[in-house]
Amino acid sequence: MQRKSSLRESLSFVRPKKKKFVQATRLRGKHLFRSAVRRVLEYLDWFTSTLSDEEPKDEVSIALAQRKKGEKKYLTLEDRSYLLTRVDTRTREDRSYILDLIKTLRAFRKYPEDVRESVSAICGYLYFGENRLIVRQHDPAHYLYYIIKGEVLLTKIERDPVTDDEVETSGGTLGPGDLFGEIALLHSLPRSTTVTTKTPVDLFYITKSDFDKLLKKTLLKNWNVLQDALVTFNYFKTWDEVTVRECCILSKIKEFGPNEILLGDGKGMVNYVYFLLSGKCRLIEHMIIFEQKFCNHVNYELYCPEKYQGSRHGSQRQSHRFQGNEMGADEDELDEPEVPDYAGVMISKQPQGKMDMDRHSVVTTTLQDVINQWHEITDVAAALMRQPSTASQQAHPEGVRTIFMQVCEFQRGACFGLGEEMRNRRIVSMTPVRCLLVPRYWLFEHNRGNIWERVKLFMNMKYPSKDQLFNKFVTDRRWIKYKKNMMTHIIKRGRNIYNRTTIHDVPYSIRIDEDIETL
Repeated sequence: MQRKSSLRESLSFVRPKKKKFVQATRLRGKHLFRSAVRRVLEYLDWFTSTLSDEEPKDEVSIALAQRKKGEKKYLTLEDRSYLLTRVDTRTREDRSYILDLIKTLRAFRKYPEDVRESVSAICGYLYFGENRLIVRQHDPAHYLYYIIKGEVLLTKIERDPVTDDEVETSGGTLGPGDLFGEIALLHSLPRSTTVTTKTPVDLFYITKSDFDKLLKKTLLKNWNVLQDALVTFNYFKTWDEVTVRECCILSKIKEFGPNEILLGDGKGMVNYVYFLLSGKCRLIEHMIIFEQKFCNHVNYELYCPEKYQGSRHGSQRQSHRFQGNEMGADEDELDEPEVPDYAGVMISKQPQGKMDMDRHSVVTTTLQDVINQWHEITDVAAALMRQPSTASQQAHPEGVRTIFMQVCEFQRGACFGLGEEMRNRRIVSMTPVRCLLVPRYWLFEHNRGNIWERVKLFMNMKYPSKDQLFNKFVTDRRWIKYKKNMMTHIIKRGRNIYNRTTIHDVPYSIRIDEDIETL
């Protein structure tokens, strides 16, 4: 028998064993009450929100909400109750409800259906009040955030190269539909900016492990596409890795179909520079010309509204509308029916019976004044609502036409949208086009060697002026008329030209082949 080394060991079998402490999974007593009070204070805005933030109650609001096809811009208490459930305890009903909610949010539109279904099972929900810190600069990245409602401020602390002091710079504002934190998770980098709430914010978040399993492969593929697009152009080959990464964050790739307006006529992203990756497009400019017909001659000149304002043709108006995908092959014009003169129509509808001439004159004058004032109001409203650089909605006298001329063609490797002259011009795709869009302000911040100003100056110098285009148009019209008259003359009278061609003008090899075939 082994001897006990101490009295404690000898009496250990007599002492009762201590029970293991098991921590409760749920709060009890005062801790539960304290947690409930803190949650009420944290989510107090949910209970004090007005009916305008919740679902519409009246029939008119419901009808207007159904007509709007935009994304859901708020979360109800029911939505938040489903989102606050723990990820590991969500039932199939909870995931189905969250999936239907995700489909209505703009932040998840770019994901396919299977990815959104997976996100509904793993995403979490956070709510932050005003002036709350979400992400701090230089901290390690653990989450990807999606903004559902509210705005956040981006700030960055940089060191001034002159004074060697730390200066806080603003990086802008993010709103509903935006996300932040994906670059740090994608490349395993620390946070580059500090994110602070500007207003109360609703956020969806995904952990780093779920991000690596679900989204990293897809985002890395899109990232490589942007990097390959940048390498295509010589402008970006001298940039370092940090600049290229920042450019990829801000840039996007967009595709256009044939005969689609890329830029101009109030369409397109005017704050972006377009780099053509594939396809062809053309620059089209429209001119307003005045056409005067004589006996056998047509005189063309550029239309000047001040010159023809007092002419007798001023009362007859004609509307010319341009569409980028309806450009004629033989003629460069698109005519629309005349706009009726409502004043003349209403005044012309006089009663059949006799009427006092003085009374008729007073009524006619009053009606004419009212109609003229109405036309002035509608003209001002149309001018305010008119899109820039459009030829539609403009009224011109008779004999004035809108002509569309092709200025140049853009092919792979070209760029436009740097701020060059685009008045009365638009860029239309000829084939399916794929473009890289880079913010213009950011390009000019990285304007090494003043390259972008020189490119813009080069493009403005190469584009023909309006007078040069007009002279080209007149020359082409004269050539078309001459060719048509020549063909008509030859068809009617025949080709009465002495033909001096003989058999000896035919190559000898051809004559040998013909002789062999006849044998």
